[in-house]
Amino acid sequence: MGDYFADIHVHSTLKSFNSGYPSPRHTIWDDVTHNLGKTAPARLIYNSSREVAKYSQSNFYELAKGRVRVATVSLYPLEKGFLEMRSLSKAVTRLQARKEMVEAITGYAYSSVEHILKHNDYFEELQSEYKYIRDHQGDSPDGNYAYRIVNNFEELTQTIKSDKRTLAIVLSIEGAHVFYNEKMLSGKLSPQEMKKELMQNIIAVKNWGTPPFTINLSHHFYNGLCGHAKSLAGIMGSGILNQNKGLESNLTGLGIKCLKELLSPNNGKRILVDIKHMSLSGRKELYNWIRSYNYLSKNDKIPIVCSHTGINGYKTMSSSLLRPDNNQKNNRMYFNRWSINLSDEEIRIIHESGGIIGLMLDKYKLGGGLFFKSLKLLKDEQQLRDAYCSIFMDNALQIVSAVGNKSGWDCIALGSDYDGAISHVDFYDKCSTMPQLSNDLISFLERTRHGRSLWHGYKPNEIVDKILRKNVMDFYQQHFI
Repeated sequence: MGDYFADIHVHSTLKSFNSGYPSPRHTIWDDVTHNLGKTAPARLIYNSSREVAKYSQSNFYELAKGRVRVATVSLYPLEKGFLEMRSLSKAVTRLQARKEMVEAITGYAYSSVEHILKHNDYFEELQSEYKYIRDHQGDSPDGNYAYRIVNNFEELTQTIKSDKRTLAIVLSIEGAHVFYNEKMLSGKLSPQEMKKELMQNIIAVKNWGTPPFTINLSHHFYNGLCGHAKSLAGIMGSGILNQNKGLESNLTGLGIKCLKELLSPNNGKRILVDIKHMSLSGRKELYNWIRSYNYLSKNDKIPIVCSHTGINGYKTMSSSLLRPDNNQKNNRMYFNRWSINLSDEEIRIIHESGGIIGLMLDKYKLGGGLFFKSLKLLKDEQQLRDAYCSIFMDNALQIVSAVGNKSGWDCIALGSDYDGAISHVDFYDKCSTMPQLSNDLISFLERTRHGRSLWHGYKPNEIVDKILRKNVMDFYQQHFI
């Protein structure tokens, strides 16, 4: 076992960067708690999302306490779709109530929400967030820890080996809406002008001192590049927020151009595309393109990344969408069956590309209704811990089963999505719980021999170390160059 852990998807800057405008009130090390708000709608949202942490899960003290010394921090300017609430009474649609609702669910400061409402330039917001994390590198306020943004595997290993106090931070971006500036969002540009602006902004990001290693093409709402998969459930997904526009639509011409520019090694450093949140039809197009590229370019294979996900248990991609993604689809199922999660067919495609799959710590993305029904029969904490270890490992075991051989264990990682407004797995609510998660998973496997027929000779501590550290380091050694 290594003496540290690696997480390929956290949102450490989300709360602190948006803790005040024009200047954040908090540092990336601070614990930022959500404001309850004064309006009744804000309190409703706050109370109806109790399973979403209202405090920092991945600030850098949390990373340090949990020995998560390698963390991929995802930059994310909030999509305007979160501010366009529907099906609400007039009381709720008052501007103050809407702002406070966003404040309550995200942890952003009221002044930051006001700024986001008025501001119409994702690209400018992205550059500000990048500057925030870049400019504050160095020691923690108490001097006990430090962080460094790394640009390749060599810098990463140097940082890890130099001392035991410094975090090695890899950058990523969630959602290619970030490339849209004010001119592009005005609706006044021609297709040719849109393409020109998009290409300029991609090149600008590739020219950062430490450009992102990966980027998600899609996120929760349509961005004109590729459709998205349904991701929001509960009160937010069923009535308040509208994901319908562009849902499950294909890649657009502009989106294909975006993909090629991101993946090109000829216009700056290649940025890998993260498929999480893409529509299934968009994913199919991307898989076909990458398979063709890899067949023709055997010395320059592009790996497919899915940074934070669950497994849906379907055999094929087509099966994933035979039924619509709604609560009924999951009611009698052990896994979450939504198409945002990966089918066996997709697992094999990602594995074939030399890619990596990060399992997230959102319990509702890992498990379906049948799993949660089984929890009601459990009587003590140890049984509950074992149940959550079981659902996490069953997602991992499904990956190994789909691949069909021992190498299936090589593509599994942790992509917790801490601070991404997830309903975190009970007992493991923040980065500082990583040592406990590791110990619990090893103990669970040793005591129960759960899924032993798929261990392929690995010991429990080796399996857990691969998921929580080793596979990420091996992947970065090969592709973070």
